[in-house]
Amino acid sequence: MLTFIDMEADNVVGIHVDGKISGQEFDAVAALLEKKMENHPRVRIYAELAPWEGITLEALMKDLRFGLSNWERFDKEAVVTEKEWIKRWAEIGDKMIGSIEVKAFPFEEKDEARQWIQD
Repeated sequence: MLTFIDMEADNVVGIHVDGKISGQEFDAVAALLEKKMENHPRVRIYAELAPWEGITLEALMKDLRFGLSNWERFDKEAVVTEKEWIKRWAEIGDKMIGSIEVKAFPFEEKDEARQWIQD
């Protein structure tokens, strides 16, 4: 299940994922991101993944298409998780995609993650 998190900064989309992300849930995230992109040249994502059980193939394909066609529109991404492999992927993503700053935080530092994404 995916729910949106209200964020103070208007250029940030906040999500909380509990379980597996479906194609329909990804469509809702993409729609909100597109709305934010109407008013901001670059947007940010704050994602809490607890417990994250993955993403459907449909959602993954939509995510790849959306991300590749809009990658220059993303500024920062904060990922809050306890899964070590996701933290490592965040570090790799931060180094591979120089235009997007990606940082992972444990759940006990989610307040710091929210502050970082909005600064």
